[in-house]
Order: sequence, then C-alpha cells, then structure tokens
Amino acid sequence: MHIYIFGNLNSGKTTLSQQIQGRLPEFPYLSLNEYRIRFGDGTEQGEQLACEHFLAVVKQQENAIVEFTGYGQTASLLANQLDRKTGILICCTRDIEQSINAIDDEKYSEISYQSSYKKLPAIDEAIRFLKNKTIPTELEAHWQRQIWQSYSFDFSDNFDAFWAAFPLSQHTWVSKLNKVLSTDTSVPTALLYGSLGANQLTKRSDIDLFIQSSISVQNWHKRLLRLFGEQLAHTDILGSKITLRTQDRLLIEIVIGQSLSDISLYYRESQIYNVHFTILKGELGLAEQLDAVTKTHTSERKQAKELAAQVYFLFCSLPNLIANNDSYKYHFHCSIIQHYCVQLEHLLLSEFKHNYLPKHAATTLIDFPWQVFNCSATYISTVQYTELYQYLITLFERLGKKQLIKSNCYFSVENRFLHEIPSEDNKA
Repeated sequence: MHIYIFGNLNSGKTTLSQQIQGRLPEFPYLSLNEYRIRFGDGTEQGEQLACEHFLAVVKQQENAIVEFTGYGQTASLLANQLDRKTGILICCTRDIEQSINAIDDEKYSEISYQSSYKKLPAIDEAIRFLKNKTIPTELEAHWQRQIWQSYSFDFSDNFDAFWAAFPLSQHTWVSKLNKVLSTDTSVPTALLYGSLGANQLTKRSDIDLFIQSSISVQNWHKRLLRLFGEQLAHTDILGSKITLRTQDRLLIEIVIGQSLSDISLYYRESQIYNVHFTILKGELGLAEQLDAVTKTHTSERKQAKELAAQVYFLFCSLPNLIANNDSYKYHFHCSIIQHYCVQLEHLLLSEFKHNYLPKHAATTLIDFPWQVFNCSATYISTVQYTELYQYLITLFERLGKKQLIKSNCYFSVENRFLHEIPSEDNKA
C-alpha cells in the first residue's frame, strides 16, 4: 500500500511523513526532494534524472510513504505509470501566510526544484502559485485512479489524535484483497462500496466489496481461506455473500455476482464520494456506469407507497393473531412494521441516506413513539395494539398531507372492521 502525502510547499508533508513512518517503520519513506538533493544539479537534465530515480523506486515498492506536492510533471508521469489502485492519499494543508512566514531559506537552498518552479523568483511565490493546485479536490481528481480513500491533515491538527482514529487495519486488508484481484484474469470488475465508497472509513467500519465473477461463491470462499485462513477467526457463506471475520475483529463482506445490478441498491445508498475511488478493477466505461447508478433515484413517493402498503398489509393481520393468541408471530409482525415506519419517518424528514436501513435512527427520530411497538414474544397486550393503531392513523395522515401516499386508501371508516379484533365466534 502506498500512502501518498501530498500538498503545498512548507505545508508539513515531511513532518507528517516522518511521524507516520515512526508508526509504520516497515514502510520506506520516499521523498522527491531527497532525490533532487541526491541527483539534481539545477539543470533540466538533473531534475529529469532525480524524477526518473524517484519514479522507479516508487513503482518498485509495494508499501511506501510517498511524499511530494502531487502536482507537476513528476505527478503526471507517476500517475500515468501507476495505472492501478495503489493506496490512499493524505493531503496536507496549512494557512498560506503561515507557510510563507515559516520558510527556511537554508533548507530550500539545498533543493533543486523542477523547471516550472524555477521560473518563480522565490519560494513564497511558488507557494502562492501552488495554492489552488494542491487543495484536496484538485489532488483527488488527479489521483482518483490510484487511490481508494482520501484524507486531509492540517498543520494545526494533532497527529496522535489523527493516528488513533486512522483505520489502518481496513486499509491493510483492502491492499491485500486488491493485490489478489488485480492479477486475477477471471475478475473483470471489483468494487468497494459502503463506508469506503462514501470516503468515510473509520476504525469501526466494515469492508464491503463486490467481485464480478463466473466462479461460484463456494469456490471463492475456498480460495480466500487458502490465501488468508490463518488471519481469519470465522468465515461464512450467506447466499451470494462471503463474510470474513479477521483476527483483529474486522468484518469483510464480499458479494460475488454477475452484474452491477447485484449491488446497485447498496452502491447507490452508500452515498458514493467519488466513483473512481471505488474501482479496484474495471473495464473502460465502468466509471460512467457507476455514475449513472448513483444518479438513479427512486422517488420518495414510490418508496413511501411501497412501504405504506407493506405496513398496512402487516397491520391488518394483527387482529387475527391476537384472536389466535399467536404472540410470537404478533411480536415478529410488529418488529417489521416498526422498521418500515422508521423508513417512512425518514422520508417525511426528506432524509434519504441509507433508507434501506437508516443509521442512528434512535437519535435522528427524536419524537418517534418507540413504546407503541414494545411487545412480548409470549404475551399480547391489546393496549399496545390500540396505541400502535392510533400512531399508524396519524402517520398515514402525515404521509397523505405531504402527498407521499393517497391517504384515503388506508384506515378509512368503511374499512374500520379490518382492524377490529375478531370475537370468539369469528376466530380465523
């Protein structure tokens, strides 16, 4: 895995690189400036020689901390030669005036910079020239084919806090899986999604991976066990999904499928940050296909209509379950209704992220009546049923007012008998 440390001159790249190497001593530290000092002589030829040596070493190293601005001729050459996913980007930022005021003339006098900088009379002007060329969005766009995640680190940030939150284990596993998939001719496509796709990976995140392959999920499972068996605590097959639980308690979910449609819902709901970041491997035109997936939007009205129909269907089954005293099935139905209602409440808030399973719903839905769903698997309370009934009436009224559903289709006076608990004589 390459850890690219990019940013403007005097933004703290060297300091950050050395701090990271202190935590990862097995990662060689490769700095373009070091190669300029060793091979550069102030001429174009010297600059070219320094860049050639730097590029060759970066390409040879499987793991490395790679430090330079990320902009310019060397950046273009390296990006073109590394035509595959190789790691992550950390963009160093610093207030421009602080960078200029902290210039160490003696330090920079030892370095022969590339020709585009030599046209500028001073380092401070070089910093101003690079200001908008080394910001995170520009660097991400330039290196999107080489990286799967991007971070920013400001000069004022605390490194210990940054590193304590850094998901090194996840990135290490992505690198391992990427190495396997990059040389596998039977895999035309391999995609990341979930937290990785959203560029929001944390230490608690899972790794979500899709592998397009004609090889069966069982054979993939066997292969992964052969490759990583000793590093895994538990594995399983759930339909088309392989789950790997590592010795360091990380969960990796790998979906084996034939086409993008197998994960399109989850890919779209991941709130993808940059489709190029997610492509570990793919054919020409894949990025455009993925971009289309992210822009495919199921209307909230269609979602609400489908969810409301499910809620009403399940609720209408409750009276007979009460009459039959089937407490477990009643409890199960109420749990499903609760999940659908949580989704509907999020639609009412115009909150569409991860709607198939909304995150942190307990804090997002401040006034949600959780208590009306509280029921026992061994006992049915008709009081709880009545409270749930009243909540659903108001929920469907709110959905109707927002024109997400046709409210007259549900809980009408004419259909009230559907919600009455059958008498002894009318038990199902």
